[in-house]
Order: sequence, then structure tokens, then C-alpha cells
Amino acid sequence: MNAWEIHHRRTDALRDVVTTLDAGGDLPWSPSLAELFADRDGLLLALHDLFARRLAGRIDLALELHDIPEASIPEAWQAVADELPGVHRLLQTYADEPALARANAHLHRTVAVAAGLVALDAPLATAAAAGRAFLARSSRFVVPARRDGWLRERLSFALMKATA
Repeated sequence: MNAWEIHHRRTDALRDVVTTLDAGGDLPWSPSLAELFADRDGLLLALHDLFARRLAGRIDLALELHDIPEASIPEAWQAVADELPGVHRLLQTYADEPALARANAHLHRTVAVAAGLVALDAPLATAAAAGRAFLARSSRFVVPARRDGWLRERLSFALMKATA
């Protein structure tokens, strides 16, 4: 089997796992998953990667649309949690698994860098701690309601700025 076929099989398998998780199930395991992910830790990491990649994209978009980290990052986090509720629940349940320690640290560093709390080259432990603290504080922040047309206004402004 070539790399392209493996990629597609892993993507299909992850889609099925996400469906199972969204239906309230726990982390599934089967011989076919073992063939693709080696072990449950590999599957956990793949699900974490799915969440982290989606979050990074959402954070980037949210910061472009309104550059208030205190609002943008929690809004992005909630949007991804709403899109992937089963994965989000599973990652919270397995948050203390040793297999996820480094992945969680990198995710929290992403948050800290996006919030402007640390530089990209800050030590991982320092950046991760700053990101965790930011998320803990941000959970109490209420994202202001947007009026109709706010996205159109922001995109028009960005387009005018880019063409000027």
C-alpha cells in the first residue's frame, strides 16, 4: 500500500471515529484501526492533531477578523469544540494521558503565541503554561455579540487595505 492510500484510509477511519465519538461513544479500537494507527495512543494523537489543526486555522481567521485575542481565541476554541464535540469531549477525558502531554503542550503554546503572550522561540514549558493560563482566564470572557453585517464590513476593510 502506498502513502497516498494510507493517508486516505487514515482519513476515512478518523471520520468514522469522529462519528462514533459524536454519537457519545468512547475511543473505539479494532484490528483495522490498529493497522492504521499502531496503538490507541496513535489514534489519540491523530484525533488531537485534527483538533489542533482546525483550532490553528480558526484562531488565524478569528484574529484576522477582529484582533482581540481575549475574544478571538476563546471564540475559535468554542467553534472547534462545537464542530468536533466528540473529539473535544474525548480530549478532555484523556487530557492526562502521557501520550498527549507533548501534543497538549504544543497546542497551549499555539494559544500563547497567538495571544501575544510569548514569542515562538520561547521554551515549550513556559509557552504552554502561558497558554493554559490564558485559556483558564478566557473561559470567563464573554465574546460580544456581533451585529448583522460585521463580517462583510471586516472583509471589505481588509480588501481595501490590501489593494491600497
